[in-house]
Amino acid sequence: MAAAIRTQTVEATVTVRVSQAAGGDLAAGARRQLERVDGVTVEDLTIAGVRPGLNDTTVEAVATLFVEDEGPVADPDGETAGRPNDETRGRPNDETRGRPGGGPRSEPPGGVADRIASRLADRFGVEPERVERVDPPE
Repeated sequence: MAAAIRTQTVEATVTVRVSQAAGGDLAAGARRQLERVDGVTVEDLTIAGVRPGLNDTTVEAVATLFVEDEGPVADPDGETAGRPNDETRGRPNDETRGRPGGGPRSEPPGGVADRIASRLADRFGVEPERVERVDPPE
């Protein structure tokens, strides 16, 4: 199965610990912490709150993140790897049930928002509160 790297956008409300010794301002420190997560680029960051501490400052922020995401790509027959096969083609399934035109849900469980929330939570000093996929403009 071939895989392509594509960029998806998520909006995340996070709490980030920024060291008192970090260079630059709090926004730059929070941005650096978030960009230490593999595959994440911060497009926009807005500070929503600040709590000074003894060794670090806790920054509450809302960030728009670009996330590099590996996913299936179309094969030479025009079908997408990882999609329904001949046995399930044309029948509703968990991905298509209840959607107009039978299209996939915009964010299935385990989608990019869940994966990036998990990756953010695994990073020391970053606590995600809310992560949602942002649909690209049409």
